[in-house]
Amino acid sequence: MFQYQDKVNAGVPQVCTPEIWDQLIDSPEVKSICDQIAALDSTTPDYNDRKQALKRRLPIIIPHAASFRNGKRVSADAIPSGLAMLDVDHVANPRDWFKSIDKQLLSDNRIYLVAITASGQGLRLIGERLERESIEAAQLRMATALNITEYDAVTKDLARASYVVPRDYILYIDDSGLFSSSIASGLNPDNGSQEPPASSILPDTIRQLALPPHVDPSSVSPEFDSGTLSLEGRAGEGFLTYRGIPYSSIVQQLMLSIGVAEGAVQGERNTVYFSLANYMRYICDFDPILLLRILPDFGLTEQERRQVISSAIGRPRKSQIPMVLQSAIAICEKEHHLDEQSPLEKSTALPLPELPRLLKLVCRRLPEDYRAAMIIASLPVLGTLATRIRFEYLDRQEQSLSFFSCITAPAASGKSFIRKPLDLLLTPINEQDAIEREKEQAYKDKLRASKNSKNQPEDPHACPRNNGVAISIAKLLQLLTYAEGKHLIAIGEEMDTLVKTERAGVWSQKSDIYRLAFDNGVYGQAYMSDASFNAHVKVYYNLLLTGTPNSLKRFFKDPEDGLITRVCFAQLPDTSFTEIPAFASYTEAEKAEIIRWARQLDAEKGTIACPQVGTVIGDWLERKRQQAIDADSHAMDTLRRRAAVIGFRAGMLCYLLENHKYTKTVGAFAEWVAEYIFRNQMEIWGEQVEQTYKRSLEAQTERGAAASLLSLLPDEFTASDLIKLRARKGQSVKSSAISMVLNRWRANNRIEKFTETTWRKIQ
Repeated sequence: MFQYQDKVNAGVPQVCTPEIWDQLIDSPEVKSICDQIAALDSTTPDYNDRKQALKRRLPIIIPHAASFRNGKRVSADAIPSGLAMLDVDHVANPRDWFKSIDKQLLSDNRIYLVAITASGQGLRLIGERLERESIEAAQLRMATALNITEYDAVTKDLARASYVVPRDYILYIDDSGLFSSSIASGLNPDNGSQEPPASSILPDTIRQLALPPHVDPSSVSPEFDSGTLSLEGRAGEGFLTYRGIPYSSIVQQLMLSIGVAEGAVQGERNTVYFSLANYMRYICDFDPILLLRILPDFGLTEQERRQVISSAIGRPRKSQIPMVLQSAIAICEKEHHLDEQSPLEKSTALPLPELPRLLKLVCRRLPEDYRAAMIIASLPVLGTLATRIRFEYLDRQEQSLSFFSCITAPAASGKSFIRKPLDLLLTPINEQDAIEREKEQAYKDKLRASKNSKNQPEDPHACPRNNGVAISIAKLLQLLTYAEGKHLIAIGEEMDTLVKTERAGVWSQKSDIYRLAFDNGVYGQAYMSDASFNAHVKVYYNLLLTGTPNSLKRFFKDPEDGLITRVCFAQLPDTSFTEIPAFASYTEAEKAEIIRWARQLDAEKGTIACPQVGTVIGDWLERKRQQAIDADSHAMDTLRRRAAVIGFRAGMLCYLLENHKYTKTVGAFAEWVAEYIFRNQMEIWGEQVEQTYKRSLEAQTERGAAASLLSLLPDEFTASDLIKLRARKGQSVKSSAISMVLNRWRANNRIEKFTETTWRKIQ
């Protein structure tokens, strides 16, 4: 017995019966999708993206799981099926391989399914886990029997899925074995519904590591005794990481790999704890204090754990990390950084594209982990330099190079690294601003000198364009008017500074301005006072903010107002417990060249067109639409739209930097920016956007349902009548839901209070 699901990111896991299996593999839709995959041109740059998009439309089976405790495809909640799946990638000709093997080996090794993968370039084998055999051991046994030397060694988690393929992709099947109800019983003598006790499945390799019944306290290693159990100054377990992965995750996966996912039982606690310490010591610098911190105690006393760790550390050491641990780390890395079965990969997994010369120069002296954020931080500045440029988007509406970027990182993570590169890029604007500020100051001096004179000095309309983020609405409106269609720019290196300035009750207006800036909409105000600045003007306003994740949440208080979809978010790496990153200085020649590029952008003007950028972004937008459909994700559908606009603008900017020529760099850069922004928006805000949509949908459904409910109630009714009616319809009967419905009817003059316990319809 194993599970299936309608799609990898849709539906809920259910038992796959033989009847359902036949329906799946004989489905015309499954056949059509696999035919489309087979017809794809593998030489095209977007081959993998298109292939993945098609695969995600397929149903999946989950061979390792008989069921899930909470109804969700999560390894921690999985109950083992007793089956093991072997994943073999990059098989040149799967059908020829199958012809070459001895079919008797399949029966001898209890292999029940051999199928070509949906890509057409691999094999899936499903067989039985023998008694006390881990998934890893079963895979090794099957691979060895069939002389398979290379396979996916990380396909061991209980929630691992395999895409369903049509019947003609199946090379061999033993229905009686695959759907046997007795398979899981070998794991659990009771009913097969639970993970077997550790004592019944503890691998021999672990038993070989077992401690003697007693560990002599005198044998405790001096290196442990010399240490201290005080972990003062150390981070908590959740913040201790290996290669960016929490140690706790690796320990959990290691326990799963060695067959003790549910922990150690009485009688084997020492053995299991010793095994974990023996493995984990290789990635803990053989530090007993660290091991003591990260390993679960299994009910052992502190002294017992000290003794076990000392014994483990004192064992002979191999020159390499054990394969079992390597596999556990590989699984955790895949889950932590890049889950290929997810429609949305983590932003950190997106490599940089080929960059135009200017951005190569800007990023040259930065650590690799900081370059993506530097590019995103550069966009508002570069857009402000090229402020006189206009172009049409896919919808034929005129656009400018308007950007709002937001860089987040934990405190003391080096967010200020952006200042030096940006100061160089801002050179032309700052030079002009110095002249404008002199004009402004001279005007103020004249005003003071002639405050009682009838002849007042003429306002020179001085307009410095690089201003701080803490600016009044009136002053901002004045500068926008004086700028005459050129972008202003504001850079705030501490987002909380802006948060504090917005607490005076003007946030809603500022938020309006920030949203209007994205599409260069019109903002205006009109007051009676002559001292106020009255105007209506198009908003050309680029922003760059940096701050911590907490300040981010404080600034973007309302994810529903649409502002977050207009922002280019980037996240810096967490530098906790790491060496201070080195930021090398630019050479004088590099500084001069960056400034030359800045002056070139500042001189650009006119309307430009590059249809190839539109094609690239249009294709990307459609792929994301298909992914949103496959994932049934309103958040993906919402966030992809403005991410595409931002990517398009970035492509047009790159087109300028490539001397008005379309190159592969232009297309790659446009798509990279769109994808990077989309991933970060999804990572930071996706869940909230999704929940907001669901709440709205539920409210609409509730309102519609409530309207129909009223007609079904008698002219006079009680709250109890309403509760019974909603219960029959399968609707919520919580007191909050009942109160909401009654209050809504009353507010809309549909009902009135008749007695203390009775309501009456208003005709």
